[in-house]
Amino acid sequence: MVPNSKKLKFYADVFAWFPNGQIKKISTGDGIYYQPCIHPEGTHVVYSGNSYGVPRIWKGDLITGNVSPISPANSGARHPIFSWDGKKIVFASDRASGQNPEQVKDIGPDGAPPQGLTLNLFIMDTDGKNIAQLTSGPYQDQRPCFSPDGKHVVFVSTRSGHYPDLWVIPSDGSTEPKKLLKQGWGYRPWYSIDGKLIYFFTDINKRHQICQIPSDGGTPIPLVNDDKGQSHGPFTDPGGECLLMHSTRGGNWGIWELPLDGKPPRSLKPPGFQYASHPTRAKNGNITFDVGRFSK
Repeated sequence: MVPNSKKLKFYADVFAWFPNGQIKKISTGDGIYYQPCIHPEGTHVVYSGNSYGVPRIWKGDLITGNVSPISPANSGARHPIFSWDGKKIVFASDRASGQNPEQVKDIGPDGAPPQGLTLNLFIMDTDGKNIAQLTSGPYQDQRPCFSPDGKHVVFVSTRSGHYPDLWVIPSDGSTEPKKLLKQGWGYRPWYSIDGKLIYFFTDINKRHQICQIPSDGGTPIPLVNDDKGQSHGPFTDPGGECLLMHSTRGGNWGIWELPLDGKPPRSLKPPGFQYASHPTRAKNGNITFDVGRFSK
């Protein structure tokens, strides 16, 4: 018997927004499905969640709307990210933890993994095959992102004892992870289009603000045009001229373009939605985002 999804603490769905203004729901509407990443060519989206049991990685076709899970059903998985060439997916999972797997019913509205849950990073083909473990140890490794050349993965981890902290590892696992931040903390890292910078958000004067560091590490430098509200989830637009982010600078959580030339941010409003988070955009202009709610 399938457990009742009404026991969930909240609900969320993933949507695609096309350049012609059309909006299509890509998840099933019966659980928590969120934190999407669009394929670089705009053909598919991956995201995590479930209606019951363990959170899994799902892959959705933006044209047909067909979705299917691509991570195993016996372990929790979250934060799937396509490589920049669209051939691989990096994600976080408790499959090597030796612990009971995470359950979707325990996920709260902030989406954070449970404290004490061991998560490591894994890389797989886009059909879910050939899963290879990238990081190991009794840490919580999450929020990975490939470098544009595919040679490195930046991620968030507890491995320094200071959490959340930013680390980087070669994508072939040939050396141990390296700590990146010289001070402070960081979350949701993303590479610049040339791979020379890493964008993320951290606390600047008691406000979450988008910052950058060199890709080999350094001290956070705030992006001065992100000047109000709480801003999360920087994603480098394929054109390289701006970041997408979700921010409260307009009042509610919404999608914004943050120009990298310092010009004022621009609001992007999906038709019919008061709230939107975690935007990603493909080369063809397709955008994916998620929307949370507290009732079905």
